[in-house]
Order: sequence, then structure tokens, then C-alpha cells
Amino acid sequence: MKDYQLTWLAQRVTTQTTAVLVPFYNEAGDKTHFAERLAYFDGLAARHPELDIILIDDGSTDQPFAADTEKLTHLSLSRVTPNGQKIGALYTQIKALPHQYIIFTDFDTELQGLDNLPEIHGKLAADSASMGCYFSMRPTEGNTPAVQFQMLEYALERASYQFSKNEGSVPIMPGAGCLYKRPIIEALLSRHSGLRSGEDRETCLLGLELGYTVFYAPQIQALTQPPQTFRALLQQRRRWSQGFVEVALHKAAFYRNQMAEKTVLGLRHRIDMISVSIFLLMPLLLLMAFLISSTVGVALVLAWTALGFVETFWLYSKARDEFRTIPNHKLKLCLIPFARVLLEVPTWWRVIGRVCLNKLQGKGACA
Repeated sequence: MKDYQLTWLAQRVTTQTTAVLVPFYNEAGDKTHFAERLAYFDGLAARHPELDIILIDDGSTDQPFAADTEKLTHLSLSRVTPNGQKIGALYTQIKALPHQYIIFTDFDTELQGLDNLPEIHGKLAADSASMGCYFSMRPTEGNTPAVQFQMLEYALERASYQFSKNEGSVPIMPGAGCLYKRPIIEALLSRHSGLRSGEDRETCLLGLELGYTVFYAPQIQALTQPPQTFRALLQQRRRWSQGFVEVALHKAAFYRNQMAEKTVLGLRHRIDMISVSIFLLMPLLLLMAFLISSTVGVALVLAWTALGFVETFWLYSKARDEFRTIPNHKLKLCLIPFARVLLEVPTWWRVIGRVCLNKLQGKGACA
């Protein structure tokens, strides 16, 4: 990893237990929103003096701290230059810290339940093989159809954690809400490829590859601001899917080993690959089916719809408590298979098409 320079703009590191790192890049364009987020994190630091909350300007070009920041009396502020594509900024900051534990979160995320950290610290201290935990990710703010879809989708993802808990694995420790032991995360980031789109997925896999385990900590919630429209959601999903492809290619040997050993993580990856293949082939298969006859086409549509219902409600049955705060969630779950098709088919055609084009042009698959 290349060298980066760390500059403290306001250093208020007072503990050695837990640091909360909040990297950001070019967030100051909306001055009102930027000021609100600074005020939120300063208030969070005031409410939790046992934590050191550090906002990291990852080489922004919009001069985020040019405005008066004297009112921020509890936060630590730092700058990493040049832009480190998040991983470089986090690694540079972590090397300068003495803390036992590191929490990662995003600039647009709010953390709740931090009073439960002593319990989590105790669990981590008692298990040398555990590298950290991931929080309960929940979209908040907004009541648009896109937000409602994401609330259900996040709940389904949290339900899927049930299958990984005995193995101590998870496909991704979300960068918006997770905690690592500091010596371990420092070592993992030193081995990181630096790829940006799937940086949190790769970090997690690096730890699992070394034999570490993780666990789910639902008592801490990371409330993230979701895209409000399906167009914005589609753009976000393209970035996430690009990250999946980056890591799937970069860590292909690890994934093959997991599938050969029939681990839960390996099974999850196999299912993900099958799902991607289905979304890519669906338009072509439907076209062929309707060319044969409308009956065959309709039968194929009904079969895929039934499969979507079975998958959705099977996951729902494993963790119903994750849905209890969502009004009319059973009825809304019936729409999930249709929403996923509308979202995933164009996403994967765009992402895989770009990968193939890069290959043809002699570029890296994830260029």
C-alpha cells in the first residue's frame, strides 16, 4: 500500500479502548447537511466520552474544514493525503492510534446502542479467534417504495445471519457498522488490495482466510440513510455489484476452497453465483420460452415467481423478529421477488457487460 500523510486538525484522543472512525470524501458541497452531520458526531462524542470519535477527511477537494469548526468540542478531526480510496485513509489513521478496538461507520450513518459495547468487549476479549462483530444494519428516513423495499431487503439479510452464526462467518462486515480488534484490523488492511468498491467485503474475507471468526451484535444498530428512489438505488446497487465482482475475482482461490469444504460461506457464494447467472440469463430464457409458445413463457414466469416466494418466506421464517417493526411486512414481502428482478437484471447486465468490455480492451476486469 502506498504511503499517505496523516494530519491532525483537532486531536482529542482521550481513551485507549475504542475509536470510532468516520471516513468521508467531498461531503461539504451541501453545507447544511455537512454541518448537521458534524453536529451529530460531535453530540455522539459528547454523550459517549468513553469513545474517541474521529472524522477522517480522505483527501477531499472541497475544503470541508474551511468553515468555522470551533463549536466541535468533542470530535477529533484528521486529514489523510492524497485520497486513499478509503482503505488507505483508514489504515493510515489506525496506525496512529493506541486503541484496543476500532468501530467503522459512514458519514451518513447513526449508531444506536453503544452502551452495550462493554458486553461486546468482554466477548471479544474471551475469544482470541474472534476478530470482531457486525452491527444490525437498518435503513431509516423516508417512506418511498424504494425505502420500503430496502427495509425488507435489509431484514432478509439480517435473517440470513442465522445460518452463519455457528460457523462464525459472514460474507461481508458492512463498513457502515462493524467493530474489529485493532491489532487484527491493522494487519488485515496491510494485506488489502486497495480495491474500492468491495473494500469491506475483502477486509472481512482476509480475516476469515486467516482463521478468524466474527459474530452478529444486534444490540448495536447502524441506521443508514438509504436511496430514496429506485434510480438512486440502482446506482448504489451497481457499485455494490461491482464490489462483489472485484472480490470474487481477487479472492477466487479462497472462495473455491470454501465451496470445496462445503462451509456455509462457500454455500452462500455458490448461491450468489447461481443467482447472478439467473438474473443474466432470465431475459434470454424468457424470450426463447415465449418464442416457443406463450404457454411455455407464462409457465416459466410462474415458476420463477414461485421460487422467489419460497426463498423470501423461507428466510423470513428463520428470523421473524427482524421484521416486527415493519408495518404490513407479510404483504410487502410478496412484492420482493418482482422488485428484485426489476433491480437485479439491469444491474448485473451492466456490471458483467463492463467486466467483459474491460477484458476485451485489455484492461483489468475491474478497471
